[in-house]
Amino acid sequence: MLRPLFARSIFTICLLSLCSQSVWALQEEAPAKPEAAPETTTEAAAPVDAKAEWDKLSARKMEIALALADLKKRFETAPVEQKRAIRETYQELIEEFMLQVSPSMEELAEEIFEKEPDNQEAAEFVIQNAWKTGKYSLIIKIVERLLEQGYESETVLVYGGTAYFAENQFEQAVELLSKTDGATPMDRNLGEPLLAVAQKYLSLWEKEKAVQELEAMAAEGDELPRVELTTSKGKILVELFENEAPNTVANFISLVESGFYNGIKFHRVIPNFVVQAGDPRSKSEEASTGPDGPGYTIKCECYQENARMHFAGSLSMALKGKDTGNSQFFITHLPTPWLNAIDDSPYNHTVFGRVLEGLDIVRNIEQDDVIEAATVIRKRDHEYKPVTTADPNAAKPTEEEKPEEKKEADSKPEEKTESAEENKEE
Repeated sequence: MLRPLFARSIFTICLLSLCSQSVWALQEEAPAKPEAAPETTTEAAAPVDAKAEWDKLSARKMEIALALADLKKRFETAPVEQKRAIRETYQELIEEFMLQVSPSMEELAEEIFEKEPDNQEAAEFVIQNAWKTGKYSLIIKIVERLLEQGYESETVLVYGGTAYFAENQFEQAVELLSKTDGATPMDRNLGEPLLAVAQKYLSLWEKEKAVQELEAMAAEGDELPRVELTTSKGKILVELFENEAPNTVANFISLVESGFYNGIKFHRVIPNFVVQAGDPRSKSEEASTGPDGPGYTIKCECYQENARMHFAGSLSMALKGKDTGNSQFFITHLPTPWLNAIDDSPYNHTVFGRVLEGLDIVRNIEQDDVIEAATVIRKRDHEYKPVTTADPNAAKPTEEEKPEEKKEADSKPEEKTESAEENKEE
């Protein structure tokens, strides 16, 4: 469970030391909506003084922090018969903060920060809101300003380090995360502290940059192929790794040139993870019961030594198991190390390209946004015909086949969680 990340204050200490799992779950609940008051006048309501309301909420936050500290101290020495009452009071205060104070401050934070760029408390709320929508560059901009002021709260260090990681800036990520001792917003997916992952990515990124430099010096005619995806959110230009994944690239280019992707939707979008497209069933309701690909599969190309890794903006193949790739692909919002082919797992994914332009568009895509057109911008002078295997699951489902059973077999990259091993597709 993700914990709230505030400044290193007595409030943080209290929240982390006494709250139970049931209390933490409140973070994911929507704040209770007050019932609308009956209309008693036709006069317009008085405008809310954002600054006055912010100051009121900030003061209440501090009151709650001090009260929690006092309750913690009393709880440790209180008789057994008093502990329950203390615990109940403690939980009431946590609920007040999580369901009332914090959401209200989140709503006001952007306005306050715009008016007061040096307001560090508002900046922290803006940072956390920006993480939810994948605005990593905004987080970095704010964090760098706060660091210049000498402000190094846990929120600044953790979210700043995570944003640097998301933008492939691993040295800066390591620098900030080395100053923290807490969990990060990504740890639930990584299976290990982000700092350790960022340190490993330092060498992976150096290797990747060296390969990119060689690719940039390719002779005329040997340049890597490029494809432009015109989406309902904007254009995305991708470069394809034909040297390391020639058959996967041949498959992608052949499908693009056939018009296969025109009109296909991004049917799977997970913030701070990936956007996924390529399922022909997404084109229309009539096609929703057909095959989830072109009727064939291709082999994985992620197990050789020169296989490319997953960074921010990587173009990779979705699958249901080893050698089950078809037309479905995904683009990463940030580095996803658990999808790299570091062992013989059947759930490794073939990286076959990267975003050159439009990563901001990728991160802004929502479910059911459309690929209006896919166009080959550049390719090498040879035929792009993939080696394929007939897909035994490509036939339309029978009347006995349940829709939910078909859905469970969809191609997709694994979003890693604590129970990922139990949830992997068979």
